[in-house]
Amino acid sequence: KNPRGSGGRRFHLATLGVSREHGRSPARRPGHVPRRMSGQSHASPSEAARAKDGSATNGAGMTSSEASSSSPERRRTGLIYVLFVIAYLAVQFGHGANIGVAVSLPGSSKAMNLALGSWVMVGVSLGLPLTPWACRTFGVYPVSFFCVLIDLIVILLMMLPGITLQQIYFVRFLVGFFEAPFLPYLQEWLAHFGKHNWNVWNTVLHAMVPLGENLGYILAQELVALEWQWQFAFAGQAAVLAAACCLIYLVGGRRYLDLSYDKAQTFVDNVPAGAHNTAEGPDCSPRSNEDDVGESEVEYPVTERWCVYWATNASLGAQLGFLSGSKYVIRDYAMRELGYSLHFTMYTFVAIALIGPALGGSIAMSGTFVRPDQWGQHRRTLGFLACTSSVAAAIAVLLPYIPNVLFWPALFVTFVAAGGVYPAAQGIINIALTATRVIEASVYQVQCNNILFAMPMPYVIGKTMDSFDTETSFRFVTMLQLLAAAGFIFAALSATFTEERSTWHRLKQRQRDEDNQASDVEMTSRSAGTDPERQRFLP
Repeated sequence: KNPRGSGGRRFHLATLGVSREHGRSPARRPGHVPRRMSGQSHASPSEAARAKDGSATNGAGMTSSEASSSSPERRRTGLIYVLFVIAYLAVQFGHGANIGVAVSLPGSSKAMNLALGSWVMVGVSLGLPLTPWACRTFGVYPVSFFCVLIDLIVILLMMLPGITLQQIYFVRFLVGFFEAPFLPYLQEWLAHFGKHNWNVWNTVLHAMVPLGENLGYILAQELVALEWQWQFAFAGQAAVLAAACCLIYLVGGRRYLDLSYDKAQTFVDNVPAGAHNTAEGPDCSPRSNEDDVGESEVEYPVTERWCVYWATNASLGAQLGFLSGSKYVIRDYAMRELGYSLHFTMYTFVAIALIGPALGGSIAMSGTFVRPDQWGQHRRTLGFLACTSSVAAAIAVLLPYIPNVLFWPALFVTFVAAGGVYPAAQGIINIALTATRVIEASVYQVQCNNILFAMPMPYVIGKTMDSFDTETSFRFVTMLQLLAAAGFIFAALSATFTEERSTWHRLKQRQRDEDNQASDVEMTSRSAGTDPERQRFLP
């Protein structure tokens, strides 16, 4: 027994249902409803009323009538999402077809041919800065609707007979300009309607990037090899995109496409008093027993994390530069340096580019290792990014030196490791600037990737082929993976040493407190007029 005045440890018997004073259960107040404990089935007044009315409840506390009313809404939202995925696949198909045409066109200058990929990114880079202003002025939905309509018309311009290379430059520039708002709008739509399935939906959406690009990449090259009109690839893209967009409008309408309504979000990063410690650290947000936020809810920081955002952003740009840059150089490198045939190179690389990132992305977004949509686990996610990108970089720098028979398996392992980077890094980028800046975060991400890597890279690769050789161009592409690994390591370190709750800041704060305490003791000793040497002789 420890009395209240003693210095012994008190046992919180209230948690066991025993009174501190008398060792018995406390008396219940009138109208008191005991807290529901684990394993008990006490009914709340609202649940009792529902039971009295005869309406059954499911596991989430929802009545059967409420569940039946929400079921059609969820089905409609899921159908709209599937149509969005198809439309986004068609958009990426056009980008891949553009690359396939660029590497297949005859000519003495590789730089001029590969510049087709650069002009698309020039248009995107000029259209993205106007996207936030246009969305604030006219609304997200009207801007996206107008851009989709103009984009379909511009894509059909590729069907002009006898179109020249300079005219294709201009057409691809317009395509990139009017497709700039697509990804920011889709990210905002997912945050609005898909927040409970964000992890899976975001992974599937971004999986359309390699799938669509590789389908267009291989189909355009096949059309050129068969001496058919490569414009048929863009005609098919326009048809699929138009059909998907029409169905989206018919199924959803403005209710599911206009994002001007407020949305509920979960904010984290403040450590409340009495927060519980977990393996990741203190709890990120206060949660009650009655209104607990599920693990599927997207979590955002309270304030913008600019350092982590830009470090992750630039690193992801280098990572995407490696994945997309391989498409420009692998055809000539495998045929000239390794001695493989056109069709073997084309289909083997497409299989690697599809299966590798899909496998790595599924591992990253399975929820077993990281949760990129939870800001409370952002340091674990950044550590995962640093490890996977380092593995990919270690294999990528060895690709020019390994035997030919091991080249394709090693490239597959590299793409698996690199594929796990994209969805995890995209999750950090989407939430690092808080919930109010989802569109800005996506715009800055695409803009950074375009200006630093996607826009100059095709021309630089082609110029390197013209000035040096194909092997030098391939080495240049592998260095982008090494740059991405270094950037993610820096992002993980910046998250560790720039946040107030990190171990570094706690150690520095403890050292400052000890220095202040020692200074206070010294000043107190001086004010008392005592000398440490004379203190021994005082009575």
